[in-house]
Amino acid sequence: VMHARRSGRAVGATMGSRKTADFFAREAKKLGYAARSALKLTEIQDRFRVMRAGDAVLDLGCHPGAWTQVASERGAGSIVGVDLTTTRSDALGPRVDPRRTTLTVADVFDLDPPALRALCGSSGASPASPASRSRPFAAVLSDMAPSTSGDGVKDAALSYELAEQAVRLALGARALAVLDEDDDDRRGNRDGDGHLEDDGHLEDDGDADDPGVLRKGGSLVVKLLEGPGGGRDDLRRVCKPQFESVRWFRPRATRRESREVFLVAKGRRGFANDTARDDSTPSYDDDDSNDERRRGWCAQRVSKILSLRELCSRREAEALIAHGVVVVAAGGGAGDSPVGDSPVGDSPVGDAPV
Repeated sequence: VMHARRSGRAVGATMGSRKTADFFAREAKKLGYAARSALKLTEIQDRFRVMRAGDAVLDLGCHPGAWTQVASERGAGSIVGVDLTTTRSDALGPRVDPRRTTLTVADVFDLDPPALRALCGSSGASPASPASRSRPFAAVLSDMAPSTSGDGVKDAALSYELAEQAVRLALGARALAVLDEDDDDRRGNRDGDGHLEDDGHLEDDGDADDPGVLRKGGSLVVKLLEGPGGGRDDLRRVCKPQFESVRWFRPRATRRESREVFLVAKGRRGFANDTARDDSTPSYDDDDSNDERRRGWCAQRVSKILSLRELCSRREAEALIAHGVVVVAAGGGAGDSPVGDSPVGDSPVGDAPV
C-alpha cells in the first residue's frame, strides 16, 4: 500500500510538472517567443538586471532564438549569437532587429575571443560610419546544454564542459587557474618555501593572459545541469573572486523534473593582476600561433567532472592525455552541441547566494 501511495505521488508530481511546462510553453507561444526559455531569461532579467539598454550581448547556444528575442526587446545595443544550428534573425519576428543582431554557426570550443570582440565591435554599427574597433561585451549569456543521454553522470559532465567553456570565454583561461590551485592544495604540491608548484602550463598557453570577452562591470549568466560529481562548487570558486555578486537561480518556467540551474554573476571586477589596464580599452594579442595553441588546449581539455571522478587532480588527467593514455576527440564530441531547452531530471535548487 505504501509503495502504491509513493508511486501515486510520483505520477502526480510528473503530471503537475507537465501541466506547468505546458502553461509556460503556451504562454511563450502566445507572446511570440521562439521557445519557453524566453520566460526564464525574462525572470532572470527582471530579478537581477543582467542587461541594460544599449549593452552589447553575447548569446551562447542561441538557437532557436528565444534569448536573442528577450535581449533585443530589453534594448540591447547589439547582439552576437552563436550555435551549432543555423538561426535566422529575420525569422524571429518584430522582437529582433536584424541590423543589431549577428547570428553565426560555430562550435563553442572553436570560438576565438579576439574574433568575438571584433564581432561585438561591428555588430550594430551604422553602415555610414567606419567599422567600430574591437570591444568586449557587457553581458555573456549561455543557455547551452548537451544532447542528453539519460545517464545523469554523463549529462552533468557534458553540461559542465559547456558551462566551463562559457566562463572561459567570458573571463579568460587564467580565471580557471584557481581550480588547478585547489587541486595542488589538496595534494600538497608546494615547493620548499610553501608556494604552489608551477608546471608552466599557463605560460605555455598563448591565450592565458587574454582577459576574455566580458568587460569590467559586466554580467554573466550560465546554465548548468546538476548531477553526480557536482560542478556548482567549481563554477562558484572561479566566479566568486571575479564578480561583485554571484548567485544560483532556478526560474519558475523550469520544469519540475529538470536539473537545470543558472549561475547569475554581476559586476565583473577584472583581473587582480591586470589592474593597470583600462578594461574599457583593452589591449589584446591576436597572434595566430597563440590562437593555434589555445585551440589545441581546448580540444584536449578534460572536464573536471567527467575525468576527475576517479583521478586525484586535473593535472593528472592532463598528464594522461599528454602521454596518450586517455584520448579525447577534438572538438569535445557530442556534448558540444549548444542546444537550449533540454528537459532532464530533478534537483531542487533555490535562489541561493554562494
